[in-house]
Amino acid sequence: MNTLRGMPREPEHGSDLIGIAIGVFGALALSVLMLPLRGHLHNDNMALALVVPVLIAAVVGGRIAGAIAAVAAGLCFDFFFTQPYLSLRIAGSNDITSFFVLLVVALISAEVGIRARRGSRAARESRSDLDRLCRVIEIAARGADIEDVISSARAELIGLFGLLDCVYETGTAHAPLPRLGIHGAIEGAPLVATHTDFLLPPGGVEIAVAGRGLDFGRLVMFASDSVRAPLQKRVVAVAIADQLGITLATDKVG
Repeated sequence: MNTLRGMPREPEHGSDLIGIAIGVFGALALSVLMLPLRGHLHNDNMALALVVPVLIAAVVGGRIAGAIAAVAAGLCFDFFFTQPYLSLRIAGSNDITSFFVLLVVALISAEVGIRARRGSRAARESRSDLDRLCRVIEIAARGADIEDVISSARAELIGLFGLLDCVYETGTAHAPLPRLGIHGAIEGAPLVATHTDFLLPPGGVEIAVAGRGLDFGRLVMFASDSVRAPLQKRVVAVAIADQLGITLATDKVG
């Protein structure tokens, strides 16, 4: 029976340091550029403008970068646009309100930026995963040599998960291994989760290769530690193995 253990923190994608630099220096540079407008525009407009580098910082560097950029934007607003100028003191109650509203809006904008980036990345990954399956199907449909279809399936699985290796084994299995089941479930090993996904067991994971009721062996995937295996990728991996099985069955009948 599978058990769930350990949930290591999933690091934010992107560069934290680059995001922080964009947020902090962007807020500072934008504040300096807006100084000539200080006497002509309401402070609320200045505060809204300072949300922009926070949003960019969050998209590039993640949640921590966005939070630091939000604080930097708030401090720049306080220092340059609230009286007394060039001081971190705030004399007016309206400016105090604007300061806290800026912080809240900046943090919300950072979170929106992070979620938008994740959605865009997920869409690109989905298309890439589907393309891998389509390439295997296309090679099989062209009537390529069976060794070429096997090589294609192995290569696409390696690229799908970033594996160390993937081998095709026929005959009786030498040792039982964790398995990807028909719906992509990880069977026969403790489930280790990141923040959102399970990890592939590093000692080898098999996918049965079968077609038309015949068992042709297995594809064995060898992953390094901490390889993320979202359900979508696991389902695509099983579909690639199924396509290989169908191709082998067709070749055997032919």
